[in-house]
This record gives sequence, structure tokens and C-alpha cells, in this order.
Amino acid sequence: MKIVRIFATQLFAFHYDNEDDNEYDRLMDLWTDVGYLSDFAKRNNIGDVYGFINDILRYAEQIQDYLEHLSQNKKPYGFYFEPLQDSERLRILPFQKGKIRKNQLRYYALKLDDDCFVITGGAIKMSQTMQGHPDTNRELTKLKSARLYLNENGVFDTDSFYELLSEQQ
Repeated sequence: MKIVRIFATQLFAFHYDNEDDNEYDRLMDLWTDVGYLSDFAKRNNIGDVYGFINDILRYAEQIQDYLEHLSQNKKPYGFYFEPLQDSERLRILPFQKGKIRKNQLRYYALKLDDDCFVITGGAIKMSQTMQGHPDTNRELTKLKSARLYLNENGVFDTDSFYELLSEQQ
């Protein structure tokens, strides 16, 4: 497992050993793959498959444009990420979800400070709670594993995080 830079020095993503790409790129590729989206819609009994595909393609573009806008305009990524639950606000390395209003796509991340996040994964939101769907439940497990990995490597803030990154190179 390693961590790669996505945008500037504020947004990073895990690149898991069993994957060809980091989580940001892997998910963006899935969310723009019509074949994958069609299969997903059928597996999840979505009635209007074509409407679902068009919505997800639009949502993926919306997220990508928004994150690029934040990066180009040097705006904090805290505009996109918010605590997964209120109880996370007081934790070290709190769980975060990337959320745009009326958009089913979620990136999940760990917050290192007000403007530094590490994406651990993401999903198409199909249930109210993360435990309510196998995909989001898997993402909750990845969040926990990623936080444990950072804790075991002495990461508790941005300074210790950048130290870990320099050791990875």
C-alpha cells in the first residue's frame, strides 16, 4: 500500500497493492465506464438503467470539475469533504465523505487537517447508512484499515503524514 498525490499538497489517495491505480483514478474510471454502470444497475435492480447511467456520468464529471476548481483556485478541500458522522469531528484522522448535493457518488477519505485529505475509496451511494449496502460497507472497512495503517506508521497530523510520504519514495 502506498499513498499518491492527486491535487497539490492537499489531496492524496491510497494506491492499494492489489489495484492497478490509486483510489481516486480507479473510481473515476469505474464511474465513467458505461459497461460497469450498466452491470451495477442490473445487480442493484435499478429500473431505469439508462437514466441511472446518465446521472452517474454527470455526477462523476461534476465531482471531477469541482475538485479541479478547488485545486486551481487554491480553495480548501473542506468545501467538498465533511465528517462521515458527527462523532468523527473530535477524532484524530476522522472519517470524511466527499459530497455534492444531489449526487450519489462518494469519495471517502481521512482528514489530516482542515485542508489535507487522503482518499481511501468511494462508492455509488445506494443506502442511507454505509452498512446498508455491500459496497459502502466495504468502504467503511477500508476507512478503518487506512486509519489503522496511518496510526501504525505514526501519522497523526500533516507533518507526520509528509514524513511518511518522504519515507515511501
